[in-house]
Amino acid sequence: MLRWARAWRVPRGVLGASSPRRLAVPVTFCSSRSSGQENADLRPLPLSYNLLDGDATLPAIVFLHGLFGSKTNFNSLAKAMVQRTGRRVLTVDARNHGDSPHSPDASYEAMSQDLQGLLPQLGLVPCVLVGHSMGGKTAMLLALQRVSYTYLGPLNAL
Repeated sequence: MLRWARAWRVPRGVLGASSPRRLAVPVTFCSSRSSGQENADLRPLPLSYNLLDGDATLPAIVFLHGLFGSKTNFNSLAKAMVQRTGRRVLTVDARNHGDSPHSPDASYEAMSQDLQGLLPQLGLVPCVLVGHSMGGKTAMLLALQRVSYTYLGPLNAL
């Protein structure tokens, strides 16, 4: 198995003598404006959520579901986190999912803006973001855009 994995390595020098072993990929944020839809509405949508009560002095934990998921995916996990940590826990339906409104713009930038509107409204800044798949990408973008959010990592790595 290890021999097979080695066979897929790029031979040294193919990328250039001075090239690093890791390739740096610039991060670009796609928005509906850059895709030619100049009239797209970039206002945050009022998301459906479930907030479990806990200690307001501690940063809340926010769970963001994956594609085809909903806030109910985290019901039992959210309850357990409240009991074990005493923190407030928020589960959110992303736009076009669950009970949240639908919009033609389903970009990560739009989903991040939705959360940027919701979290301060609920008094959950700063908070800890935990996302699975699509929710993880949304959490990473939100953490890159706003310093007051902490991205814990992909849910499947916990």
